[in-house]
Amino acid sequence: MIVLENINQLNNINQKLCVAIGAFDGIHQGHRDVIKSAIKRAKKINGRSVVFTFENHPKNFPGEKKIPKLINSKDEKIHLLEKLGVDYIVFQTFNKEFSKMTPLEFIKTLELASTSEIFVGFNFRFGAGGAADVSDMITLGDTCNIKVNKINPVKNKDILISSTMIRELIKLGELEKVKKLLGYNLFIIGEVVHGKKYGREMGFPTANLKIINKIYPPFGIYGGKVKIEKDEKSYDCVVNIGRNPTLKDGELSVEVHILEFDEYIYGKKLTLELVRYLREEKKFGSVEELKNAISNDVLIWKEYIK
Repeated sequence: MIVLENINQLNNINQKLCVAIGAFDGIHQGHRDVIKSAIKRAKKINGRSVVFTFENHPKNFPGEKKIPKLINSKDEKIHLLEKLGVDYIVFQTFNKEFSKMTPLEFIKTLELASTSEIFVGFNFRFGAGGAADVSDMITLGDTCNIKVNKINPVKNKDILISSTMIRELIKLGELEKVKKLLGYNLFIIGEVVHGKKYGREMGFPTANLKIINKIYPPFGIYGGKVKIEKDEKSYDCVVNIGRNPTLKDGELSVEVHILEFDEYIYGKKLTLELVRYLREEKKFGSVEELKNAISNDVLIWKEYIK
């Protein structure tokens, strides 16, 4: 899979392209229908599949006030799309210049890149100010000999699956519901950075993940699974997400205690799946109380995974 930085780089591929277009935040069940349709068609015509998405959220540029926190970071989106089998990803920066592109200019740009077919969701809008919808894209596509495929929505118990809904469920800590809508466990990819070594001193060494700008579930203790960069094995773990009020109150952190593991992994990336909420984050009266609580968390998670 090849990652590109802007739409004009598609001109260098010189093969028929089937392009799935969207913000695709979360890459939930509905998004995957769009993307898989493009992959399937590309294989059938001996072309290449492309996901055209954004480096930043379309509302995340100067002048916009309400910017939603993303479900997936760039690394997480790449991880998911690679697993689906996409050939190319375009991470277009959504800035003022791009936001002013007219619907026709956008289609013409894709025409220059030998786009054979476009795949979009039923409620897709594009062009300056979101002026055009799927019907407009179909009409414009016809003038450029590009077939536009509108993919139907995916529902869960008659409720439309959307990134907005999933963000709200993440905020509420509804991990099981989030998993059903996403089709996978909520996860975090982060680099292991040096912390204050408090966990090691208590006998529970933790990998501290670099904080990234994305949505996190409620503060608390979670049971999960983790994979370490360049290591195919999956490890069980207990995770603290929050501000660690007993030892370093106020400092947001994601700390991962990997069970039966004690190796040097600073600088490596972890792929951390959050499987189950165990308890809320608490401020304890002493380090000994905290140590006992962590020990209990580990025992509870070991019993659960049995």
